[in-house]
Amino acid sequence: MRAHAAVLLLAVVGCASPTAPSDRAQLEQARERWAAQGGDSYSFELERDCFCLLAGRRISITVENGAVTTAEDANSKDTIAQTFLVYLLTVPDLFDLISSALDSGVAALSVSYDRLYGYPTHIAIDYSATVADDELALTASNLVLHPALGAAR
Repeated sequence: MRAHAAVLLLAVVGCASPTAPSDRAQLEQARERWAAQGGDSYSFELERDCFCLLAGRRISITVENGAVTTAEDANSKDTIAQTFLVYLLTVPDLFDLISSALDSGVAALSVSYDRLYGYPTHIAIDYSATVADDELALTASNLVLHPALGAAR
């Protein structure tokens, strides 16, 4: 019986690498990569999976000097109305969302970052284990820097 308990304990402890960076450290490393490689003018695609505005659509977003200036549905090419642009996130907004989730102690958080630019490519948040339909998943892809628009390099 003791041998089984020891094996179980080793299996549980072995699941997390003691040298792996914490979620906060990974976030800060990714922010640093973005600051070094990214810019404040770029385009990328963002898809939301949630019970929220613009969910289920892959949106092509253009950011100029840190602000969302235009957006369109990536599939239909329909322009997103100016009034909805405030609901779209920039890369720094994605970092802030992750930081807020870490600060508030969400039930579950999973994040992946782009290896070169550091921007979050996938964020999955479950705000509460006891509340239905409060989950949020974001997928960011196809980032292209626009140095001519004023990238910070």
